[in-house]
Amino acid sequence: MATILIVEDEQPLRDLLAIVIEGAGHRALQATDGRQALELIARTRPDLVLADVMMPVLGGLDLCRNLKAQASTRGIPVILVSAVGARIACGVGADAFLAKPFDLAELEAMLQRWLAPAEQDQSA
Repeated sequence: MATILIVEDEQPLRDLLAIVIEGAGHRALQATDGRQALELIARTRPDLVLADVMMPVLGGLDLCRNLKAQASTRGIPVILVSAVGARIACGVGADAFLAKPFDLAELEAMLQRWLAPAEQDQSA
């Protein structure tokens, strides 16, 4: 079971993502912005971060830059979710990009792809 941190300022979408993630057998943590996410990451070390790009306080792009700049968090896969282009997301070091609106099956496939290496490491 992987721990996935959802960073999304819109509560209905955050709740939907948590339902999908928990339905896939993973643990879902939630943060409303990048600053809160950094606090949670320092305490819990999630296996993957799923973050919206456009949020108040600290957006997903800055959150991703911060995580990829630190040796202790660089290895955490980051998937950015937004209506903006993938080029910007990849430019800050995001491991993957999911365009809004997205299909839930696409989200599940992406999570499975990025969590597979972590789950293999845990079983070794």
